[in-house]
Amino acid sequence: MDPRVAGEMHDAGSRRPLQTHLLTPEREPEAALLLARAFRDNPINCAVIGGDERRRLRVNGYGMEAALAASRRFSYRRLGVEEGKSQGNSDPCGVLLALEAGGYPVAAPPLRVQLRCLLGQGFRVMLRFGELYRVLDERHPKGPHAYLSLIATAPESRGRGYGRDLLGAWLRDVDAQGWESYLETDRRELLGFYQSAGFEVAGELRAFGTPIWCMHRPAHPRKRQAGDEIHVR
Repeated sequence: MDPRVAGEMHDAGSRRPLQTHLLTPEREPEAALLLARAFRDNPINCAVIGGDERRRLRVNGYGMEAALAASRRFSYRRLGVEEGKSQGNSDPCGVLLALEAGGYPVAAPPLRVQLRCLLGQGFRVMLRFGELYRVLDERHPKGPHAYLSLIATAPESRGRGYGRDLLGAWLRDVDAQGWESYLETDRRELLGFYQSAGFEVAGELRAFGTPIWCMHRPAHPRKRQAGDEIHVR
């Protein structure tokens, strides 16, 4: 599921270019906070977690820690940092996690991480997220495909085109591999954002009364070119 990358109007004249780096375990706490903030007000998060902003941010933080721990076997984990800033000493402005073709379903995080998530989120919320993932899994395509698990830009970095940069870098890698790709979004306003990158709505479902759009992008095979992202396990 994607967080809020709405309002990604690309304005190269008003921002620093984005650099992408491998997301290392050491930087997962920063990435988890960014993701928790970005997802806080998404419709499905409001429906599953409920409560006020502070509660959703706290509960979401535990979920994102678990998601990042589970993603350590993902083929594509990237942290976006503004160009000219040190990778280790600057706050990230974007995160993208994706699976290569054949990588779905996602393996569960380690048991200790699951227990920490249970204590932080509570049994009811974990059950509701479990039901959400079951509903999503039922509609997930069965054939080989790259899967966009999470993409987010920090709230203070929105509107600078960083979400588009992160998505474009991943899709160049996907196209170099000749893969189809797939994602889900619960934000209607993002349909145009993804359609501009070649995705089309493949179906719609509902979970906890919230509409979720499933989006598919056919393979666009292309040869690697200088400057392309390198596919790293």
